[in-house]
Amino acid sequence: MRQARIYHYRLPIQSGVFLRDKRLAEREGLVVELSEGARRGWGEIAPLPGFSQENLAQARHALIAATAAWCDHRHVAMTQLPPSVAWGMSVAQAELDQKLPTEATFATVPVCTGDPDALLQALSGPSQTPSPQAKVKVGEYEVARDRLMVTTLLEAIPTLTLRLDANRRWRPEQLSQFWQGLSEAHQQRISWIEEPCADPLQSLSCAQQLSFPLAWDETLRDHDDSELIESEYVSVWVLKPTLMGDLASLTSWVDSAEMLGKQAVISAALESSLGLTQLSRFATWLTPDVVPGLDTLSIFAHQLDRTWPGAPQPLAPLHDQPLIWVNTL
Repeated sequence: MRQARIYHYRLPIQSGVFLRDKRLAEREGLVVELSEGARRGWGEIAPLPGFSQENLAQARHALIAATAAWCDHRHVAMTQLPPSVAWGMSVAQAELDQKLPTEATFATVPVCTGDPDALLQALSGPSQTPSPQAKVKVGEYEVARDRLMVTTLLEAIPTLTLRLDANRRWRPEQLSQFWQGLSEAHQQRISWIEEPCADPLQSLSCAQQLSFPLAWDETLRDHDDSELIESEYVSVWVLKPTLMGDLASLTSWVDSAEMLGKQAVISAALESSLGLTQLSRFATWLTPDVVPGLDTLSIFAHQLDRTWPGAPQPLAPLHDQPLIWVNTL
């Protein structure tokens, strides 16, 4: 007999987080629990406001319909579901079927949003690796400040490499000014620059002219132009499962990246600790040689049902969250 439950969680955010210039005070999402006999699986469905194509109400409606169909042994077409619902349902099914490996490295890349001292402190802790990596948000301030921050970090830790994320904030001339202002030695320690310009064609042209490693994130979801997405001047695909679809689709993206000689990087979309631990398992399984971008738990005041190793936040059990739907057919 198949059973299912859907929970609605709300987790307070303990620091100021802005998404598309709107402050996020709490993170809302859904968790589906699938049961069949003694087997169980869970999946998180958490559309990201301002980024997901569906909102939470739409995700809830689609999730209830899909879960009811699953309980009734009817086929659930994952590719027809909103991306966050497809991801959560497919992960729950994979856990139920024991197809999602339990092993996870729980490795991640710390993020610097403007305070290099805080990042340097994080990188100098007991878990310091011989080849540390970090992500730096750029484009919010003047180019000279961004370049100074990047240079300061690279000079402070000679083995450090950086992933830069401009969130499409740079004009081509600003990107050129930034890149050409770095020494050649420092350029070689930039793993990639993610979505530098608002126009992907401008980003691509700059990558060709300046010879820096370019990473796509939003472009993978906003465009279906294979020449743009698969260009030889693109080095990295940043994959956010919550925004992209079911487990099979993400696996296909990873396989395509490998075939094209690009690096696939699994990245978070502000999921709870439950979702983050599953993303870590997925990344360890399919991209074992690449540290995923999952350093978002620090913004939460609580963890949800599953703990991230070493995280200090108290745990909020799933059964304490509102149960909004149950089916025991």
